[in-house]
Amino acid sequence: MKTLKRRGMRSSKDFLAAKIVVFIIFAIYAFTLIFAMLWALSASLKGQSEFNQNLNGLPKQWLFSNYGKAFTAVQANGNNMFVMFWNSVWYSCGGAFLGVFVSSVTAYVVAKYKFPGRGFIYAVALVTMMIPIVGSFPSQYKVYTTLGIIDSPLLLVTKAAGFGFNFIVLYSFFRTLSWTYAEAGFIDGASHLKVFFRIMLPQALPVIGSLFMVSVVQLWNDYMEPTLFLQSYPTLSSGLYIFQLEMTRGINYPVLFAGLIISVIPVIVMFVCFQNTMMESMSVGGIKG
Repeated sequence: MKTLKRRGMRSSKDFLAAKIVVFIIFAIYAFTLIFAMLWALSASLKGQSEFNQNLNGLPKQWLFSNYGKAFTAVQANGNNMFVMFWNSVWYSCGGAFLGVFVSSVTAYVVAKYKFPGRGFIYAVALVTMMIPIVGSFPSQYKVYTTLGIIDSPLLLVTKAAGFGFNFIVLYSFFRTLSWTYAEAGFIDGASHLKVFFRIMLPQALPVIGSLFMVSVVQLWNDYMEPTLFLQSYPTLSSGLYIFQLEMTRGINYPVLFAGLIISVIPVIVMFVCFQNTMMESMSVGGIKG
């Protein structure tokens, strides 16, 4: 008994030590993010001359007018920040909707219907996640050019892939979802399509909502694909990147940082409003005891 108690006390101490170490690591990581954001906020409120002379200190004169200037001064390919904001909205929301919806349909069919090759489809979904994104850009550009969707809002159709991270999460969810719901619908005369949209899909809405918000954040911050494939429709991320490249020498850094702060505000607001939903929905199941 004494030996068991000693082992239990030792394991509890080891667990507590591990928790402290993990907490310290994440605290340091959080501090680096918060410090970078506060530094950018401070820099966005300075004048250009003060920024050059006092890089790390607080602004002597708080120039909130830099945020007004950012909407007109920050431009990319002839588009100001108002246009870039709208491009970010339709690109991120539209792409996230198509990606999550198609993934939910694909994951449901693969998880709940037995047919030859469904194991192969799941294996392909896993393999595609291992392919380096940068290495696929040349082939993507060739395919998109052939389809005639380069520099066009029709590029959103490429987000309806059906595989990737969304597919893996939704596949796992539908696998654990009881088929009893569908059988009850079939007994009442519902078709397969009606069972999916009226019975099975509503139960996955919390998970789908979380994946949608994660996808929106990912596409909102994406600057590589819009820079390469949507040159006439720059988003906030790609527009700020292009603006920085074009104005390397004569750039007004406080105005640039003001534009950066404006670009991350929608993401921060969305995360603050829906963080509990995003965390809780990942544990939602079909049947609750």
